[in-house]
Amino acid sequence: MSMQRIARLAYRITHSNLRELPRPYRLTYAVTNRCQARCTMCDIWRKPAENELTLAEIDALFTRANRFSWINLTGGELFQRPDISDIFLTVIQRSRDLYLLNFPTNGFQTEEIVAAVDAILKQTALPRLIVSVSLDGPRELHDRIRNLPGCWDRALGTFRQLRERRSRRFSVFLGHTLQVANLGEFDKTFAACREELGALSADDLHINLAHVSGLYYGNNTFDGTPEPAEASRLLVRINTQRRHKPFSPIAFIERRYQQLARIYLKDGTVPLTCQAAAASCFIDPTGNVFPCSGFASLLGSLSENDMDLYRIWRSPIRLHTRKQVHDDACPGCWTPCEAYQTILANLLQLKGKNR
Repeated sequence: MSMQRIARLAYRITHSNLRELPRPYRLTYAVTNRCQARCTMCDIWRKPAENELTLAEIDALFTRANRFSWINLTGGELFQRPDISDIFLTVIQRSRDLYLLNFPTNGFQTEEIVAAVDAILKQTALPRLIVSVSLDGPRELHDRIRNLPGCWDRALGTFRQLRERRSRRFSVFLGHTLQVANLGEFDKTFAACREELGALSADDLHINLAHVSGLYYGNNTFDGTPEPAEASRLLVRINTQRRHKPFSPIAFIERRYQQLARIYLKDGTVPLTCQAAAASCFIDPTGNVFPCSGFASLLGSLSENDMDLYRIWRSPIRLHTRKQVHDDACPGCWTPCEAYQTILANLLQLKGKNR
């Protein structure tokens, strides 16, 4: 089954290099806005927490839209939903083509997080699971950014326990978001983590850039996006510290993401033709469908379409929005949620900005 699923994913990636796909293979679904942290760069926690899709509605969604190869579940903080373990199992069991499931966490609810990962690995045949535990600075700085005392210790405790479970099926990373508040503190952050965890390398880090998104983060007033020149120098330095892994797709994507992030930081434009509303889409906690987490152009409501995502996908609105994205008539971003499938759709260099 694993070989069949990776073959389907490879086919869809190859197809996306040649022409646009008939349906998305990657989904980002924010299951909740709830979060116990009060991060300075993110106001998701301020957004309404009611009217989240129920477990039954999630079951209906993934029973109908069951062809995703790659699903990113996010929040808020996922583990603020008491039924999150049931959501994981439902998504995995209904998604017959699913090869990779990934999710971020602030790591605060260590016991629940570790138990959920154990359940996924023991109760399902999911081929690949990836978790990123957010870590944005040394202890004092991280807790100040997250406005959650004890968050640094909890995050490293969670990472430590999850790292013990690493296997061919499961990977865990420290998720580091570059922003003004921590841009000059990377070396101290890395040293503090290594002192606490022991062996640690640049390959254990997942790097992201802080963004402004009214749709997702609700942070329209945030002014702490990273300074381009300094962030670019840091990305170069991190990349040189990574081990060369020629047969690792994850290592390739991470390296390529950081290389192209420097272009994005310099020019302020997306370096490749984005795959939003083509190979991927975003669903918010209430079931509204958007091309991505940064472009607030509503494609449709699942509740108004019998939880049928593919019905929305066939609509003129989706086709029109896809043309807008293709023509750069969108806010533009370089978040991993959108960048990864965009990188994979440009492997053959047959599509791009100049085509």
